[in-house]
Amino acid sequence: MKQAFLLILSTSLALAAVAQPVLSWSEPTGSGYSADVVAGAYIAPTAASAEPQSWDFSDVTGSSIALYNLAPAESSPFAALFEGADWVSGTGDQLSFWGYQDGAFTVQGNANSASGIALSFDDPLTQMTYPLEFGGVHTDTFAADQILLGQPYSLVGSLSFEIDAWGSMVTPDGTAFDEVLRGNYAQNYTETYDGDTANWYLNQVMYFVPDSSLAVFFHEELIVTDNSGLTLLELTDVAWYSDPIADVPSVQPSALQTPYPNPAKAGETLTWKLPENWGYRAISMDGKVLAEGDSEGPMGTRISTAEWGRGMVLLHPLDPKGEEVGSVSRVLMH
Repeated sequence: MKQAFLLILSTSLALAAVAQPVLSWSEPTGSGYSADVVAGAYIAPTAASAEPQSWDFSDVTGSSIALYNLAPAESSPFAALFEGADWVSGTGDQLSFWGYQDGAFTVQGNANSASGIALSFDDPLTQMTYPLEFGGVHTDTFAADQILLGQPYSLVGSLSFEIDAWGSMVTPDGTAFDEVLRGNYAQNYTETYDGDTANWYLNQVMYFVPDSSLAVFFHEELIVTDNSGLTLLELTDVAWYSDPIADVPSVQPSALQTPYPNPAKAGETLTWKLPENWGYRAISMDGKVLAEGDSEGPMGTRISTAEWGRGMVLLHPLDPKGEEVGSVSRVLMH
């Protein structure tokens, strides 16, 4: 009997070691972070399974295609259009405003920092609900109806999200995770603008790990067709985040104010009140330094935008040592 008990106990311990994980929501810390978005050639995901899987992507290579930024929604010039959003994430010019409340990860709308166009959902889309656990299924619908650049625009869509696999993984940078859930996200929507209609289908198979508000690896497929079924666009890849820089301070020192005007037209002169002996650096979303200078006194530092193009520009305050400190101010140029 004792031997049988020990056998049962050993089996139970072995099962516990490979138990299906349950992941809770992990709120981003500080004021967000930035990271490179890296993409590589498409790899088909493994089949869904209730048995644990081991995913090794350590030999996957790719190239950086964009900069990902996460910041409090209130830091964006578009913030007033997206009530209920706590955070804004940006990949290149594309911005997404979202929040987490009562277990739901919900997108309030999108914007484009280059064109200045904002799309606020009348019916927001909840992409997933927490906690995440194997077998969990979530569905939702979403919609928008507004005037864009003087023309009527409408969008109607639906989505499904299912945790279809679990196990362990190694990311392309060699980081190993023992507790991983894989989610299959499928999104369909039809948009109509100025008489034209396009049908969008997005499938993302994504991997979630503890203590991360974002998935750490993606298989992605995007197909866009017209009403006749003609394919207008088709893209596939795998993607992940690399070299994250976390905890960029969000609270400005009391001496700093928001640059104005904001938004601004290219060619306008910005005014920014900076402390004495401080400076600034203006950087475009693709990392190009547009301007640098020093404080010009209590009346405000004048910053020329004559050579700037349209889009979002990041203004970094520099302390007397020339180091970036305080809040990164975002100025929308249009």
